Amino acid sequence: MKPAGRAPMRVLYIHRTQGRGVEGVHIDGTVNSLRELGYDVDVLSPLAHGTAAATSAEHAGPSPRKPSRLTSWLSRLAPEFVFELAEIAYNFVGRRRLGSERPAEIAFLYERYAIFAWYAHSWARRHRVLHVLEVNYTAMSPLLRKRSRWLRPLAIRRDRSLLPRVDVVVAVSSQLRDHLVRDYAVDARRIVVIPNAADPAAFDPGTPPLERVNGVSLRDRQVIGFVGTFSPWHGLDLLVDSFLQTAARIRDAVVLLVGDGPERSRIERIARGSGLASRFVFAGEVRHRDLPRMLASFTVGVLPHSNDYGSPMKIFEYMAMGKAVVAPAVGPVLDVIRDEVNGVLFRPGDAAHLGERLVWVLEDAQRLQQIGAAARRSIENEHNWRRNTQRVVEAARSAAARAVA
Repeated sequence: MKPAGRAPMRVLYIHRTQGRGVEGVHIDGTVNSLRELGYDVDVLSPLAHGTAAATSAEHAGPSPRKPSRLTSWLSRLAPEFVFELAEIAYNFVGRRRLGSERPAEIAFLYERYAIFAWYAHSWARRHRVLHVLEVNYTAMSPLLRKRSRWLRPLAIRRDRSLLPRVDVVVAVSSQLRDHLVRDYAVDARRIVVIPNAADPAAFDPGTPPLERVNGVSLRDRQVIGFVGTFSPWHGLDLLVDSFLQTAARIRDAVVLLVGDGPERSRIERIARGSGLASRFVFAGEVRHRDLPRMLASFTVGVLPHSNDYGSPMKIFEYMAMGKAVVAPAVGPVLDVIRDEVNGVLFRPGDAAHLGERLVWVLEDAQRLQQIGAAARRSIENEHNWRRNTQRVVEAARSAAARAVA
């Protein structure tokens, strides 16, 4: 039992994801950092509940339970209307799990926003527990999952009812903050903008690079690298188009594409048709824990495209490895990168300009090194999970102080 009068040091972390992909990295980074700061953290999710619950098999701690067959089916194959009904029904599951919690022991409830999720906020308000909500998108955002036109208006109404009442809203970009203020009437004083981050210990610039990938030698080559899902919204065709220009100027350059997805076969066909097929290397999927060695092989890391609200995880991991990042000048990127200081910006959607910027940074070794070093410092000093979590804790404490003032 904690000494009388001591502030609670327990956090209840709630999410409704399978903890895979970039969301799992974000969840693990936050949970682990909270624990490093001295908090006892319980995780409540569709897969686990309790202090022993880890969110990703790729990080320290026990492996999570795998999703049930029903959960997997709903996520991958259910018609959108059915999936959304399941999202609504999950509120009753989550509320039942919260029934055993002791509010007096909880410093704050940290939730990762999900469409149609309201049970955590209702519980927090009823028990006067501080509620911190991390928002990566809203019901209005253009998403991979196409929301049904029947329930989307209800989702937006639920957001408009919930979001203005949250004690602290963590928005991952300034564009998202402006959207919350403009479209959901959230008080800007309750919002803190905290972009994504990387772990500077896991992504160490001293990591030895891979010299060969799929039989292709990378030694003494300028490697233009990409990591991500081969999906239409990631703009890989833009990168391929830009390389036609880059390859003519940087004779030893190759493109290393890491990942997989529905667009891979199309991108491979475009690469073969470019006449430069031998200078494209397709690495396939790589486990997150193995990613540093792959990134160590990069000369530059490219983000070909990004939406205007989400904070793209890959640029932080490129930067942590001390790589110059070449990325489009969209709002979430501008929150993090200063052009020609800790990264290189190009006009969104402009393949020719992307090619020009790649040539500009690759043809000067000193420039390349300086930008990469500044990128690494940005991660060490600002965009790391511990610093992000400290900012969350500071915002929560300030909100708690205002509540009792």
